[in-house]
Amino acid sequence: MSSIPLTFSYRAQSVDGQPLSGTIDADTADQARERLESLRLRVIDLAPAAGSAATKALKGEDFVTFNQQLAQLAATGLPLEQGLRLIAQDMRQGKVAATVRQIADDLEKGESLGQAFEKHAGQFPPAYGRLIQAGVQTNNLSGMLLNLSEYQRTLGRLRSALWRAVAYPVTVFIAICVLVAFLGAWVLPQFKSIFEMWHTKLPWITEFLINNCEALVVLAVIAGGLMIVALVVWQILKATGRHQAVGDAVVLRLPLIGPVLRRSAISRWCDAVRLGVIGGMDLPAAMRTGADAIGSARLRRDTEKLAAALELGRAIDSQERLSLIPGTVTASIELSSRQGGLPQTLATLSQMYQQQAQAKVSLIPVVLTPLLLAMLTVTVGFIILALFLPFTRMLDALTWKWW
Repeated sequence: MSSIPLTFSYRAQSVDGQPLSGTIDADTADQARERLESLRLRVIDLAPAAGSAATKALKGEDFVTFNQQLAQLAATGLPLEQGLRLIAQDMRQGKVAATVRQIADDLEKGESLGQAFEKHAGQFPPAYGRLIQAGVQTNNLSGMLLNLSEYQRTLGRLRSALWRAVAYPVTVFIAICVLVAFLGAWVLPQFKSIFEMWHTKLPWITEFLINNCEALVVLAVIAGGLMIVALVVWQILKATGRHQAVGDAVVLRLPLIGPVLRRSAISRWCDAVRLGVIGGMDLPAAMRTGADAIGSARLRRDTEKLAAALELGRAIDSQERLSLIPGTVTASIELSSRQGGLPQTLATLSQMYQQQAQAKVSLIPVVLTPLLLAMLTVTVGFIILALFLPFTRMLDALTWKWW
């Protein structure tokens, strides 16, 4: 999502004229209105709810646990409103628990499960309500939810692997900056005082280091500080839901990391489209749902081009070059949609790009770690050589005089 979800109160009418009222989570009022209208409701009044605030979406292991519990409820045949109240009871307190209770209330009022979840979309992963509705329509809700859990686990494993691959090189880089700043701020001034008492000409490498020790400290502090600030800002962006826009504009273009994220996005998109197709959605709707599930603006633009082409009856493999989705994906989808076996093709594509992303992840420490260690060796070696070269020359001169 591109912004912090807000809660809006609404009054609406159903297609049969029944009055409805409640709350819905959305990024903007226009988005809230669009979601209500997509549920075939005529919006009468829409305004921010009193005291509405940002709500943290349920994700990671918390979402997987919730989703598995919901899948088990669907498989056992227990009334979902009763089961949701049991899940909320396990959660005890918190906004998500209150939302689950509200969903149970909505079900008791006659709303469908997908509509009830879509009203609170900001507290669950994107497109969750639509995928649930697709599972309900095909009478395969349990299977759909279990597929979603596996999808989230796969995504979590890839993110963990990427973080582990990046964490060590980042730590080494920050350590280099701290070491250089320490040497420049405390060690080099001591040697400078010693060399000034000698009143002798120093080697050029020593003069260069002594004369630029302050600049060296500033450079190390700036480099290390920028790395730390970048990590902190990224965590803030993730917490506020604004990281996807930065990821599209900056992170996807970075070497090493960019290819991992691009392949991961394609893998996740293919898997989300597969879930939509299995759930009975037509291909354009499944594509749009998959793009919403990923949240990438670049991917959403590509998807809209493909969906529009399909709706006009054109072949998607003849589309102009897309920003993120490669031609092999569009050609495979086009062929399998004509010959049958589209879900299996999408599953194969998802697995292939996931494996490629994992292979790219493994390259990150292989490339970055030796480079950073070489940087550390060269930096420390340069400083040691510059500081101790005058001592070696002095010892050579004393030895020559002695003989």
